[in-house]
Formats: sequence, C-alpha cells, structure tokens
Amino acid sequence: MDATTPPRPRTFGASGINILFGIWLILAPFILAYTGLQVAMWNAIILVVLVGVIALVRTFGTAQAGTSWMNVLLGIWLIIAPFVLNYGDNATPRWNDVILGILIVILAWSSAAVPRPPARV
Repeated sequence: MDATTPPRPRTFGASGINILFGIWLILAPFILAYTGLQVAMWNAIILVVLVGVIALVRTFGTAQAGTSWMNVLLGIWLIIAPFVLNYGDNATPRWNDVILGILIVILAWSSAAVPRPPARV
C-alpha cells in the first residue's frame, strides 16, 4: 500500500477502535479511581502511548501488518500485567486491563490478518 492508497476498511476500523481503546486506557485510572495504584496507572500510560502510536501508524501510515502484530503483543502484555506487576488482587484495574487486553488482541489480530496487496513492479 503506498501513501496514496486509502487503508482497507477492516484495517482502518480495527486500528481506529484500538485508538479509542488507547484513549480509554489513559482515562481509566482516573475514571475508575485507581490512580493511587501507581504501577497500574503507569502501566496504562506507557501502554496507551505504545498502542496508540502503533494503531495510528497502522491506520494512517504506510506501515505493514507488523505494526498490528506489535499491538497483539502489547494486548497480551495488558492481559498478564496485573499478575506480573502484582496488582491482580485489585479487581478494578485487573478486569479493566484483562478485558481491554483481550479486545486489543482480537482487533489487532484482525487488522494484522488483512492480506497485503501485491507488490507493484
């Protein structure tokens, strides 16, 4: 896909929704009131930057499906982070991260699975 080719609807839609998930991820510690749990809040802030940038590049840039596969990995991290970073005993950030991680994985996988157009010669 070159810079003049618009993104395919499935790629654009999945990456666009992942951008919205990124916005939620940054707002969640404040809306769900777990800003006092610093490790969960900073994990969310770091992930929102990574997931959001990758989704923006995938949506509006000329990047290949590899960027969506990176979001799959970040979604998996979001699923396991409450347990690795020891905030899994707090239900609100745990369920927020697990559910959002599953959704990011599904949508990023869907976006990554879009076949690339044949190379132009």
